[in-house]
Amino acid sequence: MTWIVWRLQRPLFITLAAGIVLAVGGALLLRAVMTADIAAAGLADCVREGLQRGVGGACGSRQVMEFQNAWGNRMWVAQVLVLGLPVLVGVFVGAPLFAREYEQGTHALAFTQSVSRTRWMVTKFLVTVLPALTAVVVIQLAVAHWVAAAGELGPQQSGPFTAISFGVAGVSPAAYALCAYTLGMFVGAVSKRTLVGMSLALGAFVVIRFVVDGFRESLGTTTRVTFDDPFERVDKSAGLTVDGGWLTADGKEVTDTSRYDFSDCATKDSTTCYHEKGLVKSFYDIIPADAVGALHLAEASIFVALSAVFVAGTVWAVRRQV
Repeated sequence: MTWIVWRLQRPLFITLAAGIVLAVGGALLLRAVMTADIAAAGLADCVREGLQRGVGGACGSRQVMEFQNAWGNRMWVAQVLVLGLPVLVGVFVGAPLFAREYEQGTHALAFTQSVSRTRWMVTKFLVTVLPALTAVVVIQLAVAHWVAAAGELGPQQSGPFTAISFGVAGVSPAAYALCAYTLGMFVGAVSKRTLVGMSLALGAFVVIRFVVDGFRESLGTTTRVTFDDPFERVDKSAGLTVDGGWLTADGKEVTDTSRYDFSDCATKDSTTCYHEKGLVKSFYDIIPADAVGALHLAEASIFVALSAVFVAGTVWAVRRQV
């Protein structure tokens, strides 16, 4: 059974292998060219120490802008492609897995043999999902290796919680791919039509991603940061800001200042004026940058749980097939 499934899926495996070779080779080549540009422009210290090190020095110079103009979009496109890999897995690998069998009638061959439906399902699932997930992870690591070479000159300067940076890091791509794959497998088994399954998988996965992204912040543990200056902000690299506002002298939180009259602040120092109004500090509740790994795991657990539901749904759909 394993050999038969392997032979049937051979075009898929060839495509995945070719994709890995092209992506890894391209990422390594681009990384080599980019690091050469960094060295030629004398920006190595900016990569290691950050842009704040040299305002007026090399890190605040024209070379930095030229580098980011030349390489910023390329790194962004590469990350977006990694973000889109799970969708491709769900649409082109998961959805046709059983739907194509039903359309072509080849499922009847398996059902009339001594092989049980459960073994047939498990074999098809494992033989295809493992190479697909491997491809996603390998390409993710290759792109991450390239982007990391830019350090603070690349996406890293915006912190790990931006929508793209978070989605292409840690276990997230693998979790997304597993969910998209099992979702596609489920809707394909239910619809029994390849194109219908592919369309449903695409739409449903986009909705799932949108919904989970909407409450991602609630999955993390926040830490409160306060500043004596009411106008000081938390740096993006410090973490993800969940909430913020001002504190009065007795520690009361103020998030809406519409009830305060600031008309007399035009002739005063803004900080002094806020203090006179009783707003002595600013506060921010953030998920620290060093907690991003825990947030990845928390979000991934949701996608893995959904994957288990979709697998159970697929088992039900296949077992009821006559």
